Amino acid sequence: MTKKESPWDERKKSVMRVRSKVLHEARSWLTEHGFYEVQGPVIMPAIAEWKSYFRLRYYDLDAVLSQGLGPYAKVFIANLGRTYAISPSFRAEMVNGDRRLTEYWLIEAGIPHGNLEAIMEIQERLVTHICQHLPIDIGETTIQKAIARLKRIRSPFPRLTYSKAIDLLRDEGYDVQWGATLEYRHEKALSVQFKTPFFISRFPISIETYSYRNCPENPMLTLSVDLLAPEGYGELSSGGEPAIGEEMLKKMKEEEMNLDEQKWYASIEEMGSTFHSGFAMGVERLIQWLCSLEHITDASAFPRLHNCLYP
Repeated sequence: MTKKESPWDERKKSVMRVRSKVLHEARSWLTEHGFYEVQGPVIMPAIAEWKSYFRLRYYDLDAVLSQGLGPYAKVFIANLGRTYAISPSFRAEMVNGDRRLTEYWLIEAGIPHGNLEAIMEIQERLVTHICQHLPIDIGETTIQKAIARLKRIRSPFPRLTYSKAIDLLRDEGYDVQWGATLEYRHEKALSVQFKTPFFISRFPISIETYSYRNCPENPMLTLSVDLLAPEGYGELSSGGEPAIGEEMLKKMKEEEMNLDEQKWYASIEEMGSTFHSGFAMGVERLIQWLCSLEHITDASAFPRLHNCLYP
């Protein structure tokens, strides 16, 4: 029987080799710096207010596919200390293949008693390590060139506040009001101004950040942060200092959430909870930037979109 030729070209094979190396280096760095790898549930109880979750029936109960460790992260951190997970995530959105997938992978990490600055430092050191340890001769020519440009990446990364980001966008001619969500076009406009990844922190409480602690010096802001890639690639990760305990319940009430449905979420803290900071980084978005890929679908072996179930 004649062997079938693979539909993957050399560029695709090279990207998959980079992906393998990225995950290896991430695990190596995190383990070396005292992080324990953990695994959380992929099936979670459903909550009505949760949007963009894939819903399913778990026997006679409503459930959802996870979008990361979620509330279980605090239990791992309280009981084990520094922890990380590399796991799949599922988002039920009608998206194209430029920036988002419906099934993707996350690198998540958290540190007990860590503040916003501490979790930014973890991210920049991790990303720098990955950039410095990817072999240039990993495959096809365009991927080699992409990897070569990463050798200039060094920490620390530039830091912007949300307010400063708004000022920069206005200077570029964007009509964006303080308190508005930074859309991809805004992220792109900011990221073309940088040659290294950079942080935007302290987002207004109105921008889907109710789950993060308020800034002590300004309760209108949250202790939240996004890491953006340069060259127009936009957001790589998000994180910050999550709200816990009474502060979390207070924020849920302010968001007019059904607290009866939230009981399981809040009761998880009985298994362990402590002040901490953490982040979740999209693997495919990281690969897209590292390899200079036009579409995020190129960063996955079998990309899943809303109109694509079969490989």
